[in-house]
Amino acid sequence: MPRQERAERSRASILDAAADEFDQHGYAGARLERIVERTGLTKGAVYFHFRSKLDLAKALVAEKYGNWPAIVSDIDASGLRGVEAAAELTRRVGAVFASDVRVRAAMALSQTVLPPGPDADPYDNWVGVVAGYLAQEEGALPPGLEPRALAVVAVQGFFGAYMIAAERGRLDGLPADIDRLWSALGAAFAAPA
Repeated sequence: MPRQERAERSRASILDAAADEFDQHGYAGARLERIVERTGLTKGAVYFHFRSKLDLAKALVAEKYGNWPAIVSDIDASGLRGVEAAAELTRRVGAVFASDVRVRAAMALSQTVLPPGPDADPYDNWVGVVAGYLAQEEGALPPGLEPRALAVVAVQGFFGAYMIAAERGRLDGLPADIDRLWSALGAAFAAPA
């Protein structure tokens, strides 16, 4: 196996082990010794890629933000519009949260040890994307209800549902929670204008 491919595999193995460790024990409870043990690599090999637990956390958080543009692009290319596109976005993001330990660990890390800076509010970014989809529902919203206001409710509801499901260890119920959220928000579009 070529050296670069072996290095990439080692790095991926380390990030998987770190994500699992952070997901199970949180940042404070995570131990580098257990991460090294999970990888099957030497301590030196792990330290070659990451000098500290904080470096591992930073790499996971940075990687998390790289996932979302592809999902948004897929939805844009799918032909879905309006509420259907916004709902599909949250379904797909919810599926990633439920199935990808790296994303779950990164979410927890970005809520605790690595919160975004004041100029990098990821929730506001999500509101912008969802509001863009909802704005495609031209004329369907009752007077006085703006797409951005509805997007704020949708994003807060989605992340609240995720955090509650994660805290309860019930991520398998997240898809149903997301469907309930959009069922309730869909009533805003059905309200008489």
